[in-house]
Amino acid sequence: MILTIINIRIHRAAASVVWFAGFGSCICAGAILIALRTYVPDALSISVGNVMFSAGYLCLHQSMTGFFGKGAEQWRIQAGLVVLQIVSQVAYGWYHPDTTKRLVALSIILAVQVALTAVFVVRHTPAFMKAAGWLMGILLALLCLGNLGRLFSLLIVPAPSDYLRGGGVLAWTILNTTILQVGVLVAFVWMTAARLHHDLEVQALTDPLTGVLNRRAIDLLAKRTFAASLRGSHPISAILFDLDDFKRINDSFGHLCGDNMLIAISRCVEQKLRPGDMMARLGGDEFVILLEATDIETANVISGRLRCAIEQLRIQCDQHEISATASFGVGQVKNGLGGWKELLAKCDRALYAEKDEDRTVALANSDPASPTE
Repeated sequence: MILTIINIRIHRAAASVVWFAGFGSCICAGAILIALRTYVPDALSISVGNVMFSAGYLCLHQSMTGFFGKGAEQWRIQAGLVVLQIVSQVAYGWYHPDTTKRLVALSIILAVQVALTAVFVVRHTPAFMKAAGWLMGILLALLCLGNLGRLFSLLIVPAPSDYLRGGGVLAWTILNTTILQVGVLVAFVWMTAARLHHDLEVQALTDPLTGVLNRRAIDLLAKRTFAASLRGSHPISAILFDLDDFKRINDSFGHLCGDNMLIAISRCVEQKLRPGDMMARLGGDEFVILLEATDIETANVISGRLRCAIEQLRIQCDQHEISATASFGVGQVKNGLGGWKELLAKCDRALYAEKDEDRTVALANSDPASPTE
């Protein structure tokens, strides 16, 4: 658990851990204050302790909004409920002491706070942490029901002046709440572990510069695609392309401009692809696109569209506007026969055949005219 908290502390969900630590601190402080009722005046132990519980659930909600990166505006509702809790505890704990009214107000406000957080967690939990998120939502829902149970019991039987000796129902509520709060801690640790695992997987399969898939990712996806092709008997095509004379861009304008060009081209190409097409950067300025259930005629049409898009692209680099062209190689295998490496080899041969042809044309155009006699 400690390692998970350390890892997430230095990760993008760091703020959520700070708020969750606030949740744990407030809940512990509230429990300690109530436990010290015999030694501390009620105005401090019970009233302040109850406010600490409400502040703790505010911290929990803020932790979840920070964790998911959504719903930050909802803090006003939670803060308003904490203020309402303070007012009720002051009114029924100090000015007009009434244990039943104080507990009724506590139960209603905590139930609303926890219910809002439970709904938020269930609605915003991503698929990769569904189990952990739903566990958190269920635990919070049970905490809400526990507060509602205490509310109904108070409406039937008023609370005694010594709440800690309030009978089986109230004792069960305290025990149930404590167990569920520990469960919330476990669920949060599980959620952080799930996020770390997912982010590590994404980093392992994503090119850090362009954000597209890397070679390892496309190899894994190709393996699955070829296995499906063997069962479905449909063709698979691929497009291999690299930038023409990319070294000149790096040498003339610097590697930062070269990196910006790669990023711009990868985004431009991604926007032109169909849903389901998979693009990866193999290294340097070389990219590949895997086209499932696509014949070579369609692949050629797609490569032509991508060629035009790249040629029309312009990026600003300092005071210069730079552009690039690309060479393409297209290949196809049928019924998944031959495998991914053979398909890449076909694309590679087609790519260098195009480069050789362009080089031959360029040399022919640069030759001086033969003198006439």
